[in-house]
This record gives sequence, C-alpha cells and structure tokens, in this order.
Amino acid sequence: MRIQHNIAALNSYRQLGSNNSSVSKNLEKLSSGYRINRAGDDAAGLAISEKMRAQITGLETATKNANDGISLIQTAEGALTEVHSMLNRMVELADQSANGTYQDAVDRENLQKEVSSLKSEIDRISDSTNFNGINLLDGSLAGGKGVGNITNTSNITKTDVVATSGSQATTNVVPTLTAGTPTEVEVSYLDKNGNNKTIKVMATDPTGTDETTSAPAIADALNKASNGAFEVTVNSGKLTFTDGNTGDNGFKITGLKIGGADQSMDAASAGTDAKIELQFTAADAKFTVDGKNFQIAKQGDTIADGYIGLYTDNGQVAAAGQPEAVSEQLKKYGISTTVSGTDTLVFTKTDVAMKDGLSLQIGDTADDFNQLSVKVGSMSSSSLGISSVDLSTQSGAKSAVQLIKDAINTVSSTRGDLGALQNRLEHTINNLSVTSENMTAAESRIRDVDMAKEMMNYTKNNILVQASQSMLAQANQTPQGVLQLLK
Repeated sequence: MRIQHNIAALNSYRQLGSNNSSVSKNLEKLSSGYRINRAGDDAAGLAISEKMRAQITGLETATKNANDGISLIQTAEGALTEVHSMLNRMVELADQSANGTYQDAVDRENLQKEVSSLKSEIDRISDSTNFNGINLLDGSLAGGKGVGNITNTSNITKTDVVATSGSQATTNVVPTLTAGTPTEVEVSYLDKNGNNKTIKVMATDPTGTDETTSAPAIADALNKASNGAFEVTVNSGKLTFTDGNTGDNGFKITGLKIGGADQSMDAASAGTDAKIELQFTAADAKFTVDGKNFQIAKQGDTIADGYIGLYTDNGQVAAAGQPEAVSEQLKKYGISTTVSGTDTLVFTKTDVAMKDGLSLQIGDTADDFNQLSVKVGSMSSSSLGISSVDLSTQSGAKSAVQLIKDAINTVSSTRGDLGALQNRLEHTINNLSVTSENMTAAESRIRDVDMAKEMMNYTKNNILVQASQSMLAQANQTPQGVLQLLK
C-alpha cells in the first residue's frame, strides 16, 4: 500500500474538475440561450453564423429602405392627386369659357382668375413637395437620358461638341518588369457608381526590361481583366487609364501596385461631355430628337401633324426665360437639357454617364440589381405645358382644353409609374421578409441552444459532479487502512 500518491483520489479529482467545467458550460448555455458563446465553442459555426447575421441585418435594413421608398412615393403621389383635381377643374373652366354665351371682359376674365390661381398652386406644389428635405416634383428626380442624333432641324443652328475622352489618369513613372518573371499588378479604383473595386493580374515581359515591352505587357493584361471598366494605353512608356464613360461621373484610380510597390499617378482629369447645341434663330423652329418631333410655338398656333408643341410667349426662344421654359417642357419626354445664353439649348448625348433619378437600396449588397431608381419629372405648370393657358378669349379657351387634357395625361402617366413602383416595393418587402426569416432560422440552428437537450446534459453532468465528489471522499479514506497495520 502507498500513501505518498493517492492515484484513486487524483483520478477522482480530475474527473470532478472535468465535470465541474461541463456543468459550468451547461449553465452558461442555458442562461444565455446560445450554443456558441465564444469562438472555442464552435469556431466554424461562429464564422458562418456571423456572416449570416451580417446578411440578416442587411436584409432588415433593406426592408426599412423599401418602406421609406414607399413613403416617399406616396408623398409624391398624394401631391399629384391634388394636381389632378385642379387640372380637372381647369378643364371644366376651359370648356365653360369656350362656350359663346360669355363676355370676354367680365365672365371670361373671372374664369381666367381662377385658372391663374390654380396654376400658381400647381407651381407651389411642384416646388414645395418634399420628403425628408428631398424635392420630389420640381424635376430634380427626373433623371434623364442622353439623346442620339438630332435631325430635321428648321430655323435652328446645330452644333455638335464631341467628347475627346473619358476621365483619365497616367502613371508618373515608366513601369519595368523582370524578363520572363510573372509580376502581380494591382489596380484599385472607384467605378462610375462610386463603388471600390480591385483588379489583380499577372503580367509578364517576355523579352526585355524596359518600357518598350513592359508597359504594353501590363496594359494588355489589364485590358483583358477590366471587362470594359477602363482602357489602358501606353503613352511614352507610361500607362494611361481611360474610363469608358465621359463626363464627371467617370472612374477614379485610387491605387496602382506593380510587384507590390506603389506607383505614383497623376490626378484624374474629367473628360469632355458630348453635347449637341441648338441655337433657335426664328419662330416656328422644329427639330427631331430620338424620333420625337418638336415645334416651338405660342398658344393658339397650329402645330404641324406629328409634332409636339413646346410653348413660349411668342413662338421664339430668344427671349428672357423662354429657353428655360422649353427645357422644362422637354423633361416630360425624358430629355434633359441645359440653357446656354438666351437662345441655345444644350442636349447631352448618349455616351455620357448621367444621374438617374433617386436610387433606393433595396437589397443587402451593393450590386446594381439591388438598386431601384425612382424618377419623377417636373410637375410645374410650365413642364405640363399649361403655363400660358388663357381663358380670357373664346379662342384661347378652345386651345386650352386640349393642353389641359394633355397635362392630365402626363400626370396620370406619372402617377401610374409611381403606383407601379409602389407595388414593386411591396413585393420586394415581402421577398426580403421571407429571405430574412429563412436566414434567421438557419442562423438559429447554428447559434441557438436546444434547451431540452442542454438540460439533459446539465442533469447528467450535475449527477456526475456529485458522484465525483462522493468518490473523491471515498478515495481520500482509502489510505486510512494503513493505520490498521500500525496497531
């Protein structure tokens, strides 16, 4: 018999310690409700569940964004409800004034007073309707598209201003590679949507170690990998990066590494927007944009068959404020223009990247398919083509009837677009909710504890702790038998 080392007691003590640790973990899981409370509980499960949590958070936020989008759309659509009501009242007044039973100076003048007041209220709604400080009906959300070629011009001087290039940036040093050795080239840049992107390629200079072969090898490798995001050319041995989109919305190089070494770049220079300028030289000007025929006219003028009237006070553009009025009316047809001087409109061509309304983030990633554009054109009386409506004469009232009905159709079309977007967002919310629910269920299976199973383990480990304590006591009594030999 040995008394220096009580092996049975040591074994019982070790088992007691292990069982106490198990009970402690059982209590932690039961009290927190989580199976994984630290990385040591399940390292792989923790990593997977944290990734799922990030996606769930993104989905829940996207749901809030979509609901905010619905609120924005309902704000705009609610304002247009009143615009519709006022336009319907204006049709009633125009029809009434067109009847020959009224006097111009008395009756029609009073009818015109109400029309003028209604136009002022339409303009006020257009200027003031906003959601969280974002104007909705003033044309700032109209988006727009560049135009193609402008044809069939009459009484117009036309000038094309073609873009020389997109945004550019050039290396300040001549890159060189070691002959026959693959070298990593890394380009970091912001795309036209402002997203950070990185492209890594392996470039090989097969023959030499100077710019005559190294720079072209790098340019060739990057052009194959960029998928049109930018084009790389060689200029005096230096690399020049050119965006595929002209204008200020183009890309920006944020970093270039060759073989792990940072390369200095010059400041990115914006390209020149491609434009078409129309200078209106006389009344009754006509032009065609993307298949739509337009005619500059004044109220009461006869509009040629197949043409859309753009109204000014005198049928000419060369007067204060009138180019702006024509520009506003073109927005109804998705054509964005700017005004130059007193008689010139500038049309942006199709190869220019343009802002596209208000963008809603309706997904958990920054991909384009998780963006939804909301476009609302200007709803001012000028944009609706009714700013010059005059019921003070019978002929003016007759001309006004169709103008007001055209404005009603424009507002109806806009409300229809907004209603379609709202329905789409409601379906988006349903889809996001289902996805979030299923992702939460998957994350729960990994992260949450099964209370019944854990209670069973706790009961078992608790009994083992008590048994270990009892056996440790018995093991401590075993050496006492030595004392019997001393009697």
